[in-house]
Amino acid sequence: MSSLRSKVSCAVSVSAKCAAIVTLFFWATSPAHAWGSKGHRLVARVAEAHLTDSAREAIQELLGRDEDMADASTYPDEHKKELKGSAPWHYVNVPLSAEAYSEEYCDAKKGCVVEKIKEFRGVLKDKSKSEEDRLMALRYVIHFVGDVHQPLHVGDNKDRGGNGVQVRFFNKGTNLHKVWDTDMIEHFNHDEDAWLKSLMELDTAANRRAYMKGTPENWATESLQAAKEAYQLPGEGRMVKKGDKLGDDYYETNLPVVKQRLYQAGVRLAWVLNDIFE
Repeated sequence: MSSLRSKVSCAVSVSAKCAAIVTLFFWATSPAHAWGSKGHRLVARVAEAHLTDSAREAIQELLGRDEDMADASTYPDEHKKELKGSAPWHYVNVPLSAEAYSEEYCDAKKGCVVEKIKEFRGVLKDKSKSEEDRLMALRYVIHFVGDVHQPLHVGDNKDRGGNGVQVRFFNKGTNLHKVWDTDMIEHFNHDEDAWLKSLMELDTAANRRAYMKGTPENWATESLQAAKEAYQLPGEGRMVKKGDKLGDDYYETNLPVVKQRLYQAGVRLAWVLNDIFE
């Protein structure tokens, strides 16, 4: 596998005009970042608490002294436009009518989050790969395990995972995808440490036994099932539509799901990394 850093679009010499066009195209065609930076950082921090000593040592050796797992978790979103063609890796559009994730929903040419988790896991585990490639693979594994647990990065109603559904969340304009990425997280608490404390309340031996298993396909199917509920307007028996006002009912119904998915992503990420670096 050639160095991932070599696959960068728009070289440094490209004009500012080209860069602006690329940036506009990127934002126009890509879904919002899953979980936002806080959500991804929380997944990484939950995972850190469950690493084995050997995994922790190997990961820090790859990351170096100036980067930790929380920093690495946001790298793929922050640098998405620099790696041509990487935007589709962050999600998979599975129709809400589907019963489960199937490989038929993953574009064979563009890739999707399920297949990329497996691909980058293989690169990270392969010690014959360059340190640079393994570092990039680590960042993507950390990030994509988080992505596949965000319900609207899997379930889709022909609206780019809710990006096309403009709503008001506590009277603030947004879209359904962003409600799940960021808005519910920020409404609960702006403080990352407070959020981590809340997630760790789920950290029981029973939950670890229940959640530290499965495959990316299984996790995508869980997200699909959660997305079916995410598109529902509580108490009204219909789907969320453009212009809906989402407030306490929607928030209180779905915040426990947000917490569960963040926690599940964290302990499963630890499980994957511990296996890689056993």
